[in-house]
Order: sequence, then C-alpha cells, then structure tokens
Amino acid sequence: MIKLQGLSCEQVREIASQTADAFYDYRYHDGDTGLIKYIPSREAMFIYIHGIVRAAYKAGVLYTTSDGSEGYLMLSGEGAGGRIGFVDGLKMIAAEKKALGGFGKMKRFISACFCDGGTIETRMRKEKRKFLRVEMLVVRKEFQGQGYMRRMLEYAYRIAEDHRVPVILDTDDRDKAARYEHLGMKLDRVRDCGERFHMYDLIRECETQGGCQNECDRH
Repeated sequence: MIKLQGLSCEQVREIASQTADAFYDYRYHDGDTGLIKYIPSREAMFIYIHGIVRAAYKAGVLYTTSDGSEGYLMLSGEGAGGRIGFVDGLKMIAAEKKALGGFGKMKRFISACFCDGGTIETRMRKEKRKFLRVEMLVVRKEFQGQGYMRRMLEYAYRIAEDHRVPVILDTDDRDKAARYEHLGMKLDRVRDCGERFHMYDLIRECETQGGCQNECDRH
C-alpha cells in the first residue's frame, strides 16, 4: 500500500472521478437502496466523493494499492497516519451539502446514517474504545474481483494489530457486508433506517496477544 502524496489538483480529481464512478455504478442488493437513494446523479456523486477524497488526501489518510492505483483506502483513528483539519473538514461538508441538494436534504441523510442507535463509531466512543475506522474502500471497476479488496483490508488489519485496536466500518448494502465478512470482519448489527435504506455495522477485533486496548489502558 502507498500513501498518496505529491499529487496535483487534477490527479486528486481523477481519483475522485474513478471512485465516484465505482460507487455510482454499483448494483445494490434488491433489499437496499444505498447511497444512491440520496445521491441519484453521477455529477452529484462526484461532488460528494471529491470533497471526501480531497480532504483525505490533504490529511495524509488516503492510500492506494500500488503504482497502478487499482483501489483506494481512506482511514481514520488509531494508526491512520493523519487527521482531517478544520478548514478541510468544512470544505468537505460544503461539498456534501451541495451534492445532497441543500441543508435540509443533508440533515435527512445524516439522520438516516445515524439511525437506530447510532453508528458503530458512536457506540465505540461511548464505550471509550479506541479503533481504526475504514472510512472508504473502493476498487476501480476494471480491477474488481482480483483480490485488491482483500489487500486493502489486510493492510488495515496490520495497522490495527500494531496498535492493538479493532477495525470498524459501516456499509450500505447487504452484499458488500457479506464480502467484508468473508474477508474477516464480523457483522455487528444491521440498522434499519427506513425505506429500504440499511446500514451494516462491522467490526474485526484485534488478535494480538493480550487483546485490544481501550482508553483506560493508555493512562
């Protein structure tokens, strides 16, 4: 895995375009509407993803599989390698607001994502547990089915093991969740957010001898 550095604005836009296309063209399980429910056009998907990719790149938390850039990984939390700054975070929120069609629609989207007891990240923080979060994992369309999803997850697993923390993520489709389970994640819960919009919370506990640390272990 390679941390992306030294890119031009146009190269960052190209990564966002590749990522947005992979998300937009994904075929959801019949029981899931997914992100497309809230971002129904390719242009809006690009705006949404570009805001995220740009902020992740500037924070130093955006990785790719190799010089061939077959897939992209965004991390946060313990061992991620950086943190999104305040200004870049505001720019990301502004892009999301534009992509979603205004403040009201963004509020509904956020409410849906945090529905039914909140995200797994929220629950981990309430329990005062440290973690490494997979914020985004995408394999470009032409490279799917070639093991790159496994490669990126295993990279996250190694970082988490080094820091003795679990890996967490959430996704918006039953089939995506099943792939993550096949590659070592455990389905923590399914949140029913209404109108066939579901969030699938997954976790992989660390396997290091002695188990995962929590905040109390560090003081």
